[in-house]
Amino acid sequence: MRPYFRQVAGLFVIGSLAGIAMNIAVVLPSVLLGHAVDAVLAFHRGQATGGAVTRAALLLIMGTAATELPRVGKRWWLGVARARIYANVRADALRGVLSWPADRLHTTSVGEVMARIIGDVEVLGTGVNELIVETWDTVLFSVALIVAMLAYDPALGALALAPVPIALTLAKVAGIWVSRRTLRAREANAALTTFVQEGLVGLRVLRASGRRAAFARRLNLLADAQADAELAATRLDSALAPVYGTLTTAGVLAVIWLGGTKVATGALSVGDLVAFLGLFTRFTARAFRIPQMVNRVQAAAAAFTRLAPLLAPPPPLGDEPPRASWRSDRVAGGGVRPRHEAVTPRRGPVGIVLDDVLFVYPGAAHSALNGVSLRVAPGALVAVTGPVGSGKTALARAVLGLYPVQSGRVRIDGADPHTWTPAERDSVGYLPQGHPVFSGSVADNVTLTHPEPGTTAGTIPSGRLAKALRVADLDTDVAGMADGTATGIGELGVRVSGGQRQRIALARALAAPATSPRLLVLDDPFSAVDADTEARIIAALREAVGPAAPPECQATVLLCSTRLAAFAQADEVIVLDHGRIHERGAHQELLTAGGLYARIFRAQRRGHATAAVVRP
Repeated sequence: MRPYFRQVAGLFVIGSLAGIAMNIAVVLPSVLLGHAVDAVLAFHRGQATGGAVTRAALLLIMGTAATELPRVGKRWWLGVARARIYANVRADALRGVLSWPADRLHTTSVGEVMARIIGDVEVLGTGVNELIVETWDTVLFSVALIVAMLAYDPALGALALAPVPIALTLAKVAGIWVSRRTLRAREANAALTTFVQEGLVGLRVLRASGRRAAFARRLNLLADAQADAELAATRLDSALAPVYGTLTTAGVLAVIWLGGTKVATGALSVGDLVAFLGLFTRFTARAFRIPQMVNRVQAAAAAFTRLAPLLAPPPPLGDEPPRASWRSDRVAGGGVRPRHEAVTPRRGPVGIVLDDVLFVYPGAAHSALNGVSLRVAPGALVAVTGPVGSGKTALARAVLGLYPVQSGRVRIDGADPHTWTPAERDSVGYLPQGHPVFSGSVADNVTLTHPEPGTTAGTIPSGRLAKALRVADLDTDVAGMADGTATGIGELGVRVSGGQRQRIALARALAAPATSPRLLVLDDPFSAVDADTEARIIAALREAVGPAAPPECQATVLLCSTRLAAFAQADEVIVLDHGRIHERGAHQELLTAGGLYARIFRAQRRGHATAAVVRP
């Protein structure tokens, strides 16, 4: 946690100074109240003047102000520091998850990540609050009061404070139980969050298949499990609180009995007893928080144990602007671009080489690719097909370096894709299977982080966005939308058709890279469009990135699809089966050979012919 405290060092230092001033001055109201009582009694006996009483009253007011005014600054500066630590931890967790390799994402549920970034940060934040606020408001506060009590009467102070070490020992022992119950509660929350997130994503499927009741039953079980875990943690905390309170206040009987005796014998003045009782009362009002503080810091440590694997390294402090640690609205690393060597982006298509590649998905029993070797010339259009589960998607992911291969070699223009710089990866256009889209507008989805300048709602802008929409055969559809490219498509694209959703994802593969893509990997790009639309898209794609395009716009295209209508335009066709290359060659050569490819092609052609006959 040290880097997160350094990021708010300015706020932390000035807030701590205010906390120190407040909690050293905390003894003044009780001490000055005792002096005021003695002054009033002396005035009543005729031993003091009214001026002395007035001075005592003014000193009491000034002592109270010396305590309360720093409290305002402490609450503001330390409260802002705490909020910034929350934000910085969450930002680093998000950056960490975004940098995970695909094999780690493959084995970690979205709900688990959400539970850690949201819930565990809240638990961690409680512990951070205990450290940066209660260190002064409870620990220093209590130390100042203890020193003042011992200064008044060491014997009386020692007797009054005797039960406190017992409370602290109990807190240390109870910390083991607190950590265990906190971990169980966080794990139960993660399980519930994962289940809810998956259910919301598949809500329409649950409703259509009549599984709502079963989903609700499972949800109730997980909710009950979380409630039980949270209640167990709460019960422990609630049970310990009165024990801590009883132990820290038990000494009040000794204060009243022994203090009263000393007043009666003249060893202690009434004002001194009033001051001592005031100090002890204020101490007992906060002392029970010391063991609670210990337990909450232990719970925060348990939460940080779950968070730590998510966190990216904090941004270097040297990248922060001057006095960033003093600012209340600063998230560390915000607006700072990663440092990379200045490299002139290369243009033109890439070459692809795969040598005897073996690839197994994490946790899978069988390989997705086995002994695959492939050479793709720069600028070629290579089409890959095969039965379901033959390895088409695995090949696309291996080429992109999304997953590590178990053996063999993958090279793009001679480089391992796992070593690509962000600039090199930004020259790749990728349409994944399932064509995911984001909530937002058409333009947001197509351009991602590269908004087109001069874009206005209701029109199709010029530039790469317009080109991508045209190639994806989406320009006419967008022109007919109420707000054009600014039209919102809803969560998961529910406001557009399946074909439009797929073509928006295809347009993104063309437009999202910072430059014209050098490599296009399209996984199942035509499953939701008709044959005529597919033909128009392929023709436009060949025109945009094929041999006839300007050299700087040309791209190598890897097309993975079960639909073969566009394969006649491919430079080479690869047929996969059970993770191996079963056939390869030109479209016409494979048809003449009469193998698996020919059978698939003819079956699809018969299906299209039947559909044409029955179409009204």
